[in-house]
Amino acid sequence: MTSKDMRVNARLDRDRASKFNYIRQRTNQGASDIMKVAIDLYYEKLHQESSVKPLQLLRESGLIGCAEGDSDLSVNCKQYLTESLNEKYGHR
Repeated sequence: MTSKDMRVNARLDRDRASKFNYIRQRTNQGASDIMKVAIDLYYEKLHQESSVKPLQLLRESGLIGCAEGDSDLSVNCKQYLTESLNEKYGHR
């Protein structure tokens, strides 16, 4: 074991131990190789989730397009707010 290697000792419940043994039998891989592949897959999944762009999250959530408004609202928000307040309270 080199200084870069890390030894892992883990306890598995009966269900996970059964799954682990199933993987060993189907792949003919040793415990270390199975753990390496499992860690790589889990890491990749988490890495992909963290690299999701905010715009993509908003689209997937359904937030984009769920309301109506002027198409240039983000650019002219102060103008629209001023007009709305003037309509509501009158010019002071």
